[in-house]
Amino acid sequence: MVIIFIGPPGSGKGTQAHLLKEHLPNLIILTVSSLLLEKSSDGSIFGNQIKEKMDKGELIDDNVVNQILIDKFNALKGEDILIDGYPRSLKQAEFLAKLIHEEKSKIVFNFNVEKNVLKERILKRSQIESRKDDSVFDKRFEIYQETYNEILNFVDLKFNLINIEANNSPESISTEIKGFLKGL
Repeated sequence: MVIIFIGPPGSGKGTQAHLLKEHLPNLIILTVSSLLLEKSSDGSIFGNQIKEKMDKGELIDDNVVNQILIDKFNALKGEDILIDGYPRSLKQAEFLAKLIHEEKSKIVFNFNVEKNVLKERILKRSQIESRKDDSVFDKRFEIYQETYNEILNFVDLKFNLINIEANNSPESISTEIKGFLKGL
């Protein structure tokens, strides 16, 4: 089974991933950021190039992100996987469709949240976790909005897309997600 969580920064994808893992202990959670951090610290030439870009705050090319994801995905064949926060571009969405086309069970959850709720969550999270990327919410949200509709339209054509109203409490969102997964 492959589960994909998409949505803007602060929409609760990470929270829901961890809540779902409590329900499905064998679920493996993949986030692009953790895969990039893992690769950037492996000491390889490729990893060092990624680290240099990340340290400068530069975006990592889609081809690089896709290669890292396919390497990890292939190593986990047959496992239940949750991909959190990917795809972030149409090119990544097209790649993802090819990558998981043979998977029997695949579902995409799109987390819809009002911008003011997102901003409030991000500010709270940055105070608690001191996350550097949260201090630039407006820029991150603008980047997200630029590609969001084309990704969503593509994903809707290729996958079972479930829209989640993520303004609700984490518990009610979790219950809703588990309800959809029972049907798989």
